[in-house]
Amino acid sequence: MKRILVLTAALLGFSLAQSLVVEVRGSLEAVEARTLRALREAGLEPDRVLNLGEQVRQVTGPGFPDYRLVVLKPEAGSVEAASKNPMAAIVLPPTVFITGEGGRYTVGTLDGRLLFGMLGVYGGAVERLVWRLEAALGRLGPVRQVAPAMMPDPRSGMMPALLYRVPGAKLEDVVLMVETELTSAGLNLLPNVRVGPVTVIMPCKSEWARVMFLTQPAGGFAAPCRFFAMPMGEDVLVGAIEPMLMTIMPGVMGSPAVTMLQEARQVMLGILEAVGGVPHRLGP
Repeated sequence: MKRILVLTAALLGFSLAQSLVVEVRGSLEAVEARTLRALREAGLEPDRVLNLGEQVRQVTGPGFPDYRLVVLKPEAGSVEAASKNPMAAIVLPPTVFITGEGGRYTVGTLDGRLLFGMLGVYGGAVERLVWRLEAALGRLGPVRQVAPAMMPDPRSGMMPALLYRVPGAKLEDVVLMVETELTSAGLNLLPNVRVGPVTVIMPCKSEWARVMFLTQPAGGFAAPCRFFAMPMGEDVLVGAIEPMLMTIMPGVMGSPAVTMLQEARQVMLGILEAVGGVPHRLGP
């Protein structure tokens, strides 16, 4: 399986974006209703809507804008992507974010052409998933790309996911241990969800969300942050999104978000190690 950064930017083109956004006017409730309707009309089914803005304000105080997260139900594209490369689980099932204030809102989601292309899973049902996401936003208005401020250095060896292997473990035991460790670390949890062979765990920490999304609201395509686990022979592969991947987004590098992402990375690594994981690299 190819490393994310070995697939050259020249093949993908620098015009590809990390996320897609559209500006919508109206009340938050009206924009949310329009977004849910647009998703269904594009063939995508919302699973739940998270009031992240209110959750963050309750923990960190005022000053954080409205922020809703629409988590989609897994469908054929999500299942195909996770089945081909479990690292795709860092953004699955897809999330659509709604953020703003004063009757002006940004609705956005993942542009899967970039990440799914890098992971070698773009095409077929995965491609159709990306089309449907873009089509849903297109029903709300002109879609704009949020391109990375920089492309990762292929020589850095950075992967999109932190990967560990738990020897001789059972999937359900590892999932329970990860969830227990996340709760102990002060993260809120959604019920886990199966996406093909992968169990996806979605935690959120209000302090991290406040720093990240005040810096770059479009980072919501990767929220809540994803942990995942799947059987791998007699072992279990367990992983999480690589927080430092977000530093390639506009406005993040050089901001307070970098310190927060470094903190998040240490917490995530500690959790993966606490469940008995040893570092693992998918290959070749």
